[in-house]
Amino acid sequence: MRKGERRNFEILTGACEKGGKIKVFATAFKGPKSLRRRLSRFIARVGHVVDQPTALMTDGAESLLRLEKLLPIPTRFVLDYFHVAMKVRHADQCIGRIPPYRFSPDGSIFELYDRFNYLRGYLWGGRRAKFKESFDRLLWLLDRVRDELPDSERSAAMAIGHLCDLEAYLQKNESGVINYSQWREAGRRISTSAVEGTVNRLIGRRMCKAQHMCWSKRGAHLLLQVRCAVLNGDLLAGFRRWFPSVGTRRIMMPWDWLPHCS
Repeated sequence: MRKGERRNFEILTGACEKGGKIKVFATAFKGPKSLRRRLSRFIARVGHVVDQPTALMTDGAESLLRLEKLLPIPTRFVLDYFHVAMKVRHADQCIGRIPPYRFSPDGSIFELYDRFNYLRGYLWGGRRAKFKESFDRLLWLLDRVRDELPDSERSAAMAIGHLCDLEAYLQKNESGVINYSQWREAGRRISTSAVEGTVNRLIGRRMCKAQHMCWSKRGAHLLLQVRCAVLNGDLLAGFRRWFPSVGTRRIMMPWDWLPHCS
C-alpha cells in the first residue's frame, strides 16, 4: 500500500476455528465502537457460546493484547509456539557451530547440547522454573566457551544474545506460556502457522506481493469483506439477501427453449 495521507493504514485480520473449520475476519476500520460491533457480529456468525472461555492465540503484539477489552467473550491469551520455536531455532543454529568440549574432568563433552535440549523440553512442557535453571546454566557454559574456545567466541556470543532475547520474550508474555505438550495431546491448536496461510490468501494476493495497487481505506475494507465471504462460504447467502433468485435459475441453451403457445 502506498504511503500518503489516506493510503497508509493497518488491517486487522484473524481466524476462528470451530469443529475443524476455520472462519476468517478482517477489517480496515479499527475504531473501538466499530471494531467491537464487527467482532460481536463475527463471533455470533461463528456460533460461539458467549459464556465459554476462548483461547486467543497471539505472538505477543501489544495491538492484539488490547483486543481483550473489545471482545464480548471471556478470553485467555496463549503464546503462539510457532514464534517461540523460531527464537529457539536461532539459538540452536549458533550452539550447533560450537565443537564438543569438556567443561569439567568428570563431565560430558556434549553437556552444552544436552543442556540446550533440556531447555527446549522444559519450554515444550511449560516448566518455567526448570527452564530458568537450564537458561542460567547455558549462559555459564557459553561464557566458558568464549573464554576457552577463541574460534567459537562469535558463535557463543550470538547464542547468548538469542537466548536472552528468548527469555525476555517469555517474560513479557509470561501469562501466555502453557504446557504445549498437553495441548497437543488434547488435539488443541498451539500454533498460528495454519492461519498465516489463510491471512496470505486473504490479504497478500491482492494487496501486497508487488501488486502495484493503490487502495483507499474504504475500498480495501470492502474488498476484504468479499474475500472473507468467499473463504467462509457465505458469499452466495449474502447475495441472496438482496437477490433471492441468485443461484436458483437454470440456464437453458437456445435450442432447448420451448415455443410460446399462441
